Amino acid sequence: MPPIQCLFLNVEPTADVRLRFKSNGEDYPPHIPNHITKVLELHFVRWELQGLNSFYNDPYHFSLDVRGTIHPERRGKRSWLKNQMEMKISFIVSPAMVFVPEHVLQDALELVFQTMWNEMKKEFHGKLLADYNSFKRYNSKKKNSI
Repeated sequence: MPPIQCLFLNVEPTADVRLRFKSNGEDYPPHIPNHITKVLELHFVRWELQGLNSFYNDPYHFSLDVRGTIHPERRGKRSWLKNQMEMKISFIVSPAMVFVPEHVLQDALELVFQTMWNEMKKEFHGKLLADYNSFKRYNSKKKNSI
């Protein structure tokens, strides 16, 4: 992912994501209607935010949990991907940050994480669509060769 810069922070996020595909209404999360044919669940199983080391020397003082679902939504002839993501962030502020007013720190961190989230979502959707198009082309060639 591209680095994120905000005020005095420069954060480079990386994540390993577990993807789980579900179909035919089997074991769907409660917020997904059973008539939806396919659901992709994601969970960040490992992550790293390089660049926060100067503020968070102890990785246990910072935790991030991201989970979500992506599924096709259709109305008439139109379709699009609908996603629902939940991000939980908890951290203990470093003593070095005690002189920064709380509202300034909160606004800066919210901006960093909102920017990070938007970049992750944009990159993930782009790669997901590229993978799907590649899959469609592969299956089309496979059917034509039979």
